[in-house]
Amino acid sequence: MKRFVLTFLSVILLVLCSVPALAQDRLRVLGISIEGNEATDAGLIRAHSGLSVGKDITGDDIQSAIRQLWKLGLFSDVKIVEERSTAEGVYLRIDVREFRRLDKIEVKGNRKLKGDDLKNVLTLTTGQVVRPADVSRLKQSLTKKYEEMGYLLSEIQIEQDTLESNGRVRVNVEIQEGDRVKVRQVEFEGNDAFADKKLRKRIRTTRKTLFRSGEYKREKIEEDKAALVAFYQSQGYRDAEVVGDTAVYTEDKRGLILTFSINEGPVYKYGTFTWANQRLFSEEELSRKLRVESGEKYNRTDFDRSMAEIGSMYYDKGYIYATVNPVETVKDSHIVDVKLEVSEGSEFKVNQIYVTGNTKTKEKVIRREFTLYPGETFDVSKLRRSIREVTILNYFASVVPDVLPISDNLVDLYINVEEKSTDQANVSAGYSQRDGFIGSVGFQMNNLLGNGQQFGLDWSFGNRYHSVSLSFTEPWFRNTRTLLGVSFFDTYRSQNNLYGFNENIIGGTLRVGRRLRWPDDYFRIDYIYRLDRSIYTDFTDDFIGNNPRNLVEDDPRISSSLTQLITRDSRNEAEFPSQGSVNSLRLEMTGGPMLGDDQFFKTELGNQWYSPLLGDLVLMSETKAGVLEQLSEDSRDVPYFDYFFMGGSGLSLGTSLRGYDDRDVGPQSGSYALGGKTMFKQSLELRYPIVRNPTIYVLGFAEGGNVWARYEDTNPGDLRKSIGFGARLFMPFIGMIGLDYGYGIDNYDSRGIRYGRWLPHFQFGRTF
Repeated sequence: MKRFVLTFLSVILLVLCSVPALAQDRLRVLGISIEGNEATDAGLIRAHSGLSVGKDITGDDIQSAIRQLWKLGLFSDVKIVEERSTAEGVYLRIDVREFRRLDKIEVKGNRKLKGDDLKNVLTLTTGQVVRPADVSRLKQSLTKKYEEMGYLLSEIQIEQDTLESNGRVRVNVEIQEGDRVKVRQVEFEGNDAFADKKLRKRIRTTRKTLFRSGEYKREKIEEDKAALVAFYQSQGYRDAEVVGDTAVYTEDKRGLILTFSINEGPVYKYGTFTWANQRLFSEEELSRKLRVESGEKYNRTDFDRSMAEIGSMYYDKGYIYATVNPVETVKDSHIVDVKLEVSEGSEFKVNQIYVTGNTKTKEKVIRREFTLYPGETFDVSKLRRSIREVTILNYFASVVPDVLPISDNLVDLYINVEEKSTDQANVSAGYSQRDGFIGSVGFQMNNLLGNGQQFGLDWSFGNRYHSVSLSFTEPWFRNTRTLLGVSFFDTYRSQNNLYGFNENIIGGTLRVGRRLRWPDDYFRIDYIYRLDRSIYTDFTDDFIGNNPRNLVEDDPRISSSLTQLITRDSRNEAEFPSQGSVNSLRLEMTGGPMLGDDQFFKTELGNQWYSPLLGDLVLMSETKAGVLEQLSEDSRDVPYFDYFFMGGSGLSLGTSLRGYDDRDVGPQSGSYALGGKTMFKQSLELRYPIVRNPTIYVLGFAEGGNVWARYEDTNPGDLRKSIGFGARLFMPFIGMIGLDYGYGIDNYDSRGIRYGRWLPHFQFGRTF
């Protein structure tokens, strides 16, 4: 028996050893023909097969040729057969069956997936070879897209038809979308420390309610899992993890029950914090940036914020590659010691600053706004300030910096700007019951010839009002931070039974200003000298009998004044600021040491604060206050239109207060607005951007204000109030277009009875 087994094994071994020998017998190829190819070039097939006439081949070469042709992905079947043989060799034929090429895709039943979203999912293109794997990928892509959209019950069928006209294939996609599956319930497993209700507040996926969509999206689920882990790790649970999530259909197949499985782990506390390798900052300086302390619960969120702030400290000093590597060591009783290993790297300096994209604005206009210069340490705070200064010019749609390290301690800065139209046709318009249609026509060139200068010509008009003005401003006189400006104006107001007289004012101004570096470099100071001549004519009989300000008819008056204007502007942008403020103090001395006929001192204080709220929502708070003091006993020494007025859009005179007609707020004498010596107004606006470029935003407002005839009557608690809503659109060549609907809460009729009413306020060219 043993001999039989040995003999059998010997035979098997002999056979196995003889197979390779037989396989290696070589035959010479005498010819190669191709059949079955309709679109594929025969030469391409021969070349990729690796076979050629005159070549000696083995069976392995045949198998290799078949594999190479399969790799082309053009054929559904490949065979290599022997057509005939001779004593010298063999003649081979390569038989192929081609995949059809795509003629078109027809999709039906896609009610919710259309346009670019559908095109991005369709993975086949006209003319390409259609393989089974391609059809499978198309189905998978569509299925995944519908799952992302919440249509988990969608069914997709794909069939192919061969067209007789061109032999190509048409792919027919039939979709049954079904209903969108909503999350009906969100549950948690393994959460002992926190209730389901508290955890639901930490995730974006919610169950379907009247005000919540209940959408099931895979990417949102992954974000929710990360949010849950972050929450646990901010509460001391260092090892917390979401080990899985499951979605189970409800009985009616129209909803899902989503369950997160959580492994909380133990609560950890911080032990000691130690620093290593720091040179630029001391341990005390770095430790002050830590938002966590020894003995507190482990809090990954606050710790990561600390690391970001410390990184910013180094980045602001030019150490752009500085890193802090926290090494955590867990001790008994779940105490975590943290060693913070600092790698500071090299201090970087600015090599060159390049400005690109300025097709109109001259480079010097941009560079003079920089606070960071070549040769200086790369200070990110200075770079941010430079970008802010260029942005606030409002010459550019975007200002984007790019930092390019060129060596171990040098960077080049690229400031890329995108020009936008800065010239405005300045077509302003509005309407009030008192003044009727009012507006202006002119133009304002805010970047004259790319030099940053301003030139304006404006004609304002109305049924009872018209004005012509001409102005020029050089913001950098002789390439210094000094502003120089001049203007000329001619204003006429007619009575039309409203004012009771006509007024004509003609004059001009000279303005000199300077950017300041103290108290900080957001401040500037301007001095404005104004000289004008005014005359009142054509008093009505009613006004002569009333004449509340004792005006003198046909008596020209010369007014000479000097105004000091102190402004601090820290807004982050001009058209839609989301942070920062504008504060101004205006002091005007008319007469006195300035000579002239008019004698008064006027003070106006204004501030606007911009605060980001949730998302892109911005709160704007504006306060205005003013006081006018007469410097003589003669009431005629204060021109009528230099008193404070309020109401309406404020286009022709006074301070705006929406929900009221022009000059309706404040002291009145019959049908005449008297004006006042003190004024106060407070406004709140919630703004939300719809489009960034061009700027479009909507707003809701609440405001109140009043004007008082005497100082002792002043009461900031006694305000005429209004609420409303509106929209703003910034258009090139026109400026800001605004429409507000204001509900004036404290309107009064001739009997003194209070009532409310809605009023529209519509205008071009400026904001309210």
